[in-house]
Amino acid sequence: MRALLLMLFLGACAGGSEGAAGDEDKAEDEREADPRTLVEVAAVGRGSVGDHIGASAVVESEAQASLVPETQGIVTGIYAEEGDTVKKGQLLAVVASPTLDAAYQRAGAELERASADAEAAERLFGQGAISKTEVDTARRALSGARTANEEASRTKGFTRLESPIDGTVAARTLRYGELAAGQPAFTIVDLTRLRVIVNLPERDLAKVRVGLPATLTSAYDAAITGAGSVERVAPVVDPASGTFRVTVRIGDPTEVPASGAPTEPVGAAVSPLRPGQFASVKIEVDRHEGVLTAPRRALVWEEGRSYVFTVVETTKEEEEKLAAADKPKVEGEAPAEPEEPGFLAKLFGGEEEEKKETELPGPWRKAKRVEVAVGYEEGEIAELLSGVEEGASVVVIGNQALRDGARVRLPSDPTIAAKEDEKGEAAGPAVATEAG
Repeated sequence: MRALLLMLFLGACAGGSEGAAGDEDKAEDEREADPRTLVEVAAVGRGSVGDHIGASAVVESEAQASLVPETQGIVTGIYAEEGDTVKKGQLLAVVASPTLDAAYQRAGAELERASADAEAAERLFGQGAISKTEVDTARRALSGARTANEEASRTKGFTRLESPIDGTVAARTLRYGELAAGQPAFTIVDLTRLRVIVNLPERDLAKVRVGLPATLTSAYDAAITGAGSVERVAPVVDPASGTFRVTVRIGDPTEVPASGAPTEPVGAAVSPLRPGQFASVKIEVDRHEGVLTAPRRALVWEEGRSYVFTVVETTKEEEEKLAAADKPKVEGEAPAEPEEPGFLAKLFGGEEEEKKETELPGPWRKAKRVEVAVGYEEGEIAELLSGVEEGASVVVIGNQALRDGARVRLPSDPTIAAKEDEKGEAAGPAVATEAG
């Protein structure tokens, strides 16, 4: 018997060095997990929330012109390129047309001949050499020659393509030396007078009026935005589609207030939006100021009803009751009998250490589910009409699987792991002395 005990003692001493290395990992694995749910909260405050009507549309310009040569000719000069800013009447290109030039020259020569004949007839009539009828004929010939010369002069002008409006060259399709005839040569767009036209359902007809502010966002790049206001509202509803037409004028975002009708016309500055872009349009039809607001992430919907989880502090006694309620119970199960001490514990007179549940560090908190009435929603903010008060803490992260009365903790609250580490650091010197 003594030999057996000696062998067991020597084996324990030999394995002590190997077991010591894994003590720390074992302690880390056996560390008790925190039973509380980690959540993040936000405070209910007061703010401004608006009601919007949304639609999609294509950006276009109020002033846009396509220049088409009215006669055939060879392009001999191009004086504007795409992206150039031009003024009304500025020369864009020259198209050479020998036929029109010759007609203009013939009309000019005919005018000179008719003018000379009329002067001669007037002189001869004064001398009594011809009758008044002959003088009237010469006068009518002169008038016809003048009209033909004016027409030829205007026709000759078609060989010079000039911008009809102030704007920017959006497209240039002419090329040097080609025959220009019947096709658009230039497209001029005024980028300071942009608009979108949206078709809204009939139910919104009473909400939309001239002057309401609007925001626009590019469909493919959320960083490209613009602002404007409702400029025109069609007074009729299309019976085929059940919609009415609304024109939104786009202007500089700094010129349009956040709410209310703009006091001055917008559109003087160039918007970051461009003609042809698809954009989402939001027309603000109403706004509530100084109302209770919370992040939309705090809302939990269930069977058409909206809820939020508020976080409230509890006492240690209530925490213990919640902890007891969280322990799983099996109906009809007899209480477990205490296990007998192990062989080595009996041999050396020791007792196995009883495992106790670690006490949770304070503060102690719990979640409370509250039904709320939701008003307007704008972006990430929602208006709360009832259910909570200003300053209440509502859960914004971790609320989807949360239940009423659950124990929760905030990221800044102490954890079980931190508490165990503090105990380990405090017990460190004593353990070392005992081991020594």
